[in-house]
Amino acid sequence: MPSSSKLATLHSSQEINAIRKEGRSFSNRYIVLTVTPNALQESRFAVIATRSVGGAVERNRCKRRIRSRVEKFAPGIIPGYDFLVIARFACLEVEPTVLDSAFEKIFTRAELLAQVHSG
Repeated sequence: MPSSSKLATLHSSQEINAIRKEGRSFSNRYIVLTVTPNALQESRFAVIATRSVGGAVERNRCKRRIRSRVEKFAPGIIPGYDFLVIARFACLEVEPTVLDSAFEKIFTRAELLAQVHSG
């Protein structure tokens, strides 16, 4: 498990594009998760919300919701991966508890969680 509950964020468009091209993708109704291993001792992530989600206000709201879920699951995320979370329109309309459950399922399916998160 990582030593801290904070994950590094990816800012480079080159790194983000590499994850999109080379990573394994998992999806559900609310998000698309793309994962690729890195050679680091930490996991890093980026969040994308395209115009299909809505205007700037909706995209930013969606990204905040996603970042808060990633931070919630950060203590259980296995180090050594870069992952990209791409928002879908339904992310805006779903209840927080349903979104939490969807995140847990997709992160487990991607084998990013060291253990099932409880709480």
